[in-house]
Amino acid sequence: MSHPVSGLPGADPAEVAPAPSLSLVPERPAALELTARALGMGLLIGGLLAVTNVYMGLKTGWWESGSVTAAVLGFSALASVSRRRGVPYTPLENNLTQTAAASVGAMPAAAGLLGALPALTLLGTSIPGWGVAVWSVALGVLGVLAAHLLRRRLVAQEALPFPTGIATAELITAMHASTGDAVARAGRGRLLAGAGAVAVAVTAARDALKWLPGMTALPGTLAGLPAASLTWGVGWSPMLLAIGMMTGPRLGLSMLAGAAVAWGVLAPALAGAGVLADTRYETLSAWLTWPGVGLMVGSALAALLAQARDFLSAARDVGSLGRGAAVPSWALGAGLAACVLAVVVGAALFGLGVPYMLLALVLVLPLCAVCARGAGQVDVSPVTQMGQVTQVIFGALLPGAMAPNVAAGAVVSGAAAQTGVSMWSLKAGHLLGASARHQLVAQLVGVLAGSVVGVPVYLLLSRTHGLGSEALPAPFAHQFRAVAEVAVRGLDGLPPHAALAACVAVGVGALLTWVSRGRAARWLPLPVALGIGFILPAYYAVTLCLGALGLAAARWRWPRAADRNTSTLAAGAIAGESLAGVLIAALMAFGLT
Repeated sequence: MSHPVSGLPGADPAEVAPAPSLSLVPERPAALELTARALGMGLLIGGLLAVTNVYMGLKTGWWESGSVTAAVLGFSALASVSRRRGVPYTPLENNLTQTAAASVGAMPAAAGLLGALPALTLLGTSIPGWGVAVWSVALGVLGVLAAHLLRRRLVAQEALPFPTGIATAELITAMHASTGDAVARAGRGRLLAGAGAVAVAVTAARDALKWLPGMTALPGTLAGLPAASLTWGVGWSPMLLAIGMMTGPRLGLSMLAGAAVAWGVLAPALAGAGVLADTRYETLSAWLTWPGVGLMVGSALAALLAQARDFLSAARDVGSLGRGAAVPSWALGAGLAACVLAVVVGAALFGLGVPYMLLALVLVLPLCAVCARGAGQVDVSPVTQMGQVTQVIFGALLPGAMAPNVAAGAVVSGAAAQTGVSMWSLKAGHLLGASARHQLVAQLVGVLAGSVVGVPVYLLLSRTHGLGSEALPAPFAHQFRAVAEVAVRGLDGLPPHAALAACVAVGVGALLTWVSRGRAARWLPLPVALGIGFILPAYYAVTLCLGALGLAAARWRWPRAADRNTSTLAAGAIAGESLAGVLIAALMAFGLT
């Protein structure tokens, strides 16, 4: 399932909702679980997820939680080989593989690599690589431990659905129960490899060989400006097509509608009125960011009001932790060490004094509980919203301090991102009869591996392409930065008329979110996708929408084949372009291309 950073409204939760009853037979206690092959395969798949999530997140704001994908890839890679060697690959091993992979893959979001840290860079604050790595490990460990502290109440006692967790458990059970599907597995493997190879070839032809343009511009002009200068066209990006396939027509059309308003109406109007100094992409984008962020913030505020009861429930969740929370003492020691690291790094690199950093850490568990409950009830974890709540609090406590404001939001949103993903894995493990302690070990190892993989990729891409550029827009960095600027400075200093546009957009985003809770939801655009359409170049929305509509047409013409092959085809395209893009960035950094 693909998820945006801000609250994860990816695929419709109804598409992964479980059946009313679910009967999964746990493995016998002696079954293999925490094995070198299961953990190693999970770290390998998770490393791939981490690379793709950094690349995809900085380009579009979306990232993949990876549980289902990891379960399929783990089974495909190990089941047949293990059977031939006489030691079958068990469902519990498969569950541990997806647990480790999801933990690794979530680290770019947990570390703030997709939002908070790029926002600091845009604000002029440079963080050394070692600081990013230490910070990411600390927040990842806190997020994992928060999930395990909440596991007993939310998974065992209340039995919240956690639809992604149930879907993962059902898939693992079905794969291990089936026989004679070797041909189907081989076919999926060939499709994955083929899609990846095509994506690698297109990316190399575009970025390294320069045989293909970044986009093929649409003809014509808008208000006297060429469509190309307003970024209207079709992008040569297999990844964008694949994201559209995975997220669906509603999100694609919502994003296209946002781009149409931003780059088809507002940008030409601004240029014609002479409001801005010039009509370069960077200048127009700096203005359009404000109504785009306004749409997302308005949606977040309405969602938070709708979740008011979840805050009360979170207080009860935290209050119940002393009654049988099964977290080993060594893990609590790791949590204490993570808190110390966070305090040291927060003070040394972000200017967040010890008392304020301790306050941010105090907020972690209750706000992670809100996110965990959201993930459990509707498969949506309001990660960025919790970070924004923290930013508003610290805006009042530390007026004028921009970097500390973003850092405080990063503490909560980072830990919460890892908490949500961990809860899905723990739900799957609970249904399969897995050991929570074995999953804890896999997740903590995954945190370390995710930092080792994700941080260098982030530093490489940001230094090669530049954050906030057309090649690497980092849309949710703008949201963190905008909230910090408003929380600290108010509306002063915004571009002409941007404050009014942002306020109107907040109202529109809130209204759409509130109205979409009723029967009209399927006909209304998604405000977060609308906002992203304002921030990204227009051809991103066009290309993504083509992917979504193309898949809808394929499902109408070949429904069974489309449903069976979509996730494999999309995963191959995303992985291929991401890996090729990172490799090309490395070659560019060394002056080899």
